[in-house]
Amino acid sequence: MKSTFNKQRLGSRFVKNFWRELEHDNLGLVATILLIVLFLFIFIGQLFVPSDIGTMSSVLDSNLPPLTNGHILGTTDSGADLLLTLIMAARNSLIIGFGVATLITLISVVFGMMIGYFGGWVDWLAMRIIDFWLVMPILMILAIIFSTAKGMSIWSLIVILSLMNWPANVRLVRTLTLSEVNRDYVEAGKISGTPWFKILFTGILPNISSTIISDYALTLAGSIGLETGLTFLGFGLKHGTSSIGSMLTVLSDSSASSIYTNWWLWLPVTLVLIIITFGIVVLGQVVRRAIDQRQSIS
Repeated sequence: MKSTFNKQRLGSRFVKNFWRELEHDNLGLVATILLIVLFLFIFIGQLFVPSDIGTMSSVLDSNLPPLTNGHILGTTDSGADLLLTLIMAARNSLIIGFGVATLITLISVVFGMMIGYFGGWVDWLAMRIIDFWLVMPILMILAIIFSTAKGMSIWSLIVILSLMNWPANVRLVRTLTLSEVNRDYVEAGKISGTPWFKILFTGILPNISSTIISDYALTLAGSIGLETGLTFLGFGLKHGTSSIGSMLTVLSDSSASSIYTNWWLWLPVTLVLIIITFGIVVLGQVVRRAIDQRQSIS
């Protein structure tokens, strides 16, 4: 009962700290409102998106300007409604971003904490592997993989991006763990015979969670940007799967004059990308500060 009560107090304290941070952070408040509105719009809007919108083709309806024939934002070069395509594209990019960030964070928390806790030859071997992985040309390797596969599904892309981009996050968590392993509460746990996994996940993890949350937000924004860049270059998702990157390929396929005349084909997509990446990074910092306040008084 006491443990449940403490968890409830910590949870309510975090919520109070979070709202207090937003009251004093106008940028964080704006980012939070924009993200909530955008997420609700995507969540509700996807209910009206046809399943075949990524492969839809109608020459007569292509590149229609906004407010033409009932199309609020106009149509794409394939004739699909741009607003509905944007909703589906943003949803898929968010799924990829959250999937990659969550998988990388799980890998980094488990292995990074174990490496930092046990140290010795485990730490030496792991760091040599990480150093080797970090000097590899990841973008070139990804391009080779994707060009060979001729496009991938969303879930395959999540797995590959996660497996190729975990080392930096693991090294960060390992460094955070090293700063905690010699503290009194860890030594007391070892002396009392507390299992190592309990020391890691109930002792050390809560004390480094704020930095992990901040890193999660950066990884989330970076994953969306990476997918966008790869798809823009012609790699990544298979044909027919909409994403922010696939919608921005119009910039590479169009002439300089058509970019200005057909601004509706890229401007709304760019604004959505900016809102998502900007909002996630700023909101991550707000959450980190709220967690730091909760930890300092708990």
